[in-house]
Amino acid sequence: MWRVTVLVVFALGLVQSQNLIDSSEHGVTPGKIKTNCTCGLSNKSPKRVIGGDESGVNEWPMMVGIIVFEIYNMKNVFYCGGTLITHRHVVTAGHCIHDDVGRPFTEDRLGFLLGAHDLRKINYDDPLEVRKAEKLIKHPKYIWPATYDLAIAVMPMITFTPIIGPACLPTQRFNIENKPLKVAGWGFITPDGPGSDVLKKTNLVGHSHGNCAQFYNKVANAVFETKNPYQVCTSQPDTSQCRGDSGGPILWVDPDTNRYTLVAAPSYGAKECHKYPQVNSDISYFEPWIQQIISETYPEEKTCAKVSS
Repeated sequence: MWRVTVLVVFALGLVQSQNLIDSSEHGVTPGKIKTNCTCGLSNKSPKRVIGGDESGVNEWPMMVGIIVFEIYNMKNVFYCGGTLITHRHVVTAGHCIHDDVGRPFTEDRLGFLLGAHDLRKINYDDPLEVRKAEKLIKHPKYIWPATYDLAIAVMPMITFTPIIGPACLPTQRFNIENKPLKVAGWGFITPDGPGSDVLKKTNLVGHSHGNCAQFYNKVANAVFETKNPYQVCTSQPDTSQCRGDSGGPILWVDPDTNRYTLVAAPSYGAKECHKYPQVNSDISYFEPWIQQIISETYPEEKTCAKVSS
C-alpha cells in the first residue's frame, strides 16, 4: 500500500517546463482590471526566471512562516506556511495548528513570521518579527490530519508595508486544472531534510481532479472528496523534489489584474511526490467560511479581489 503523509514541510524543486515562465512583470505592473484593494503584489528582481529556486528577498509579501516554540526540547522549530489575507487574518492548513499526533496548539505555542526571507536573521525574541495569534480557528468539519484541512489565525493588527501585504482571493469557484501556479516556502532541501534557511519558490501545474481522485481513493486508500470537492491537485513535472510548506500559498497570476491570487493551500501527498500529484485545500471552496470568520472576528476587515466587470 502506498504511504500517504501529511505535508508539514515539502522540498521545493526546479521545474523545467517552458509553460511556467515567471515574468519580472508578474505582480508588479497594473493589469487591465483593478482590484478593490491592494493585493497580490510581488517584489521581483529585474529578470525572468524559468523554474526558479531561491526567492528574491521579500519577493512574496503575502508569505507567512509558522514556527512552534520549544518543541521536543528544541527552540523555535519551523513548522508550516501560511498566507496573509487581511490586516488580521492568516490562512493556513488545519493540521498546521495541531501537533503531529493531532493535539491542537494553544495560541502561545505558535509564532508567525511576516516579511521574512532568511530564517537565520530572525530575532525570535522580537514580537514584531515573531507574532502570536489572538485566536486559532479550524474549519468546523476539520478532522485530523487532512479532512477539510484549513484554518485561520486571527492576528493582532498587521501594518501593510512593501514587504508585508495580502494575497488576492478568488471571486468565484476556480478551476486550477492546467493553470500555471507558484508555491513558496522554507521546505526541506531533500526528503529527509534539512530545511531551507531562505525562502524558496517553484512552479506547479493544476492537475486533473479525476486522475487525482482515482489515485488517492483507489491506490493510496486516502480520502479525496469527489461529490463536493474541497480539494485540488497540483503536480511538478521533471523533478524529484516536489514538496512545499503545508498551509502556505499556492498562487495564480490573474491575467486580468496581473496580481497573485491565493487558490490553494498544500495539505498532503504521497511519499514519492515526484511521481504523483499533491493534494491541496481549494481556497475558492472555503471562501464563504473564510468570509464568515472575518465577519465574526473583525468585520471591519475585508479581503481583496478583482473588481467585477
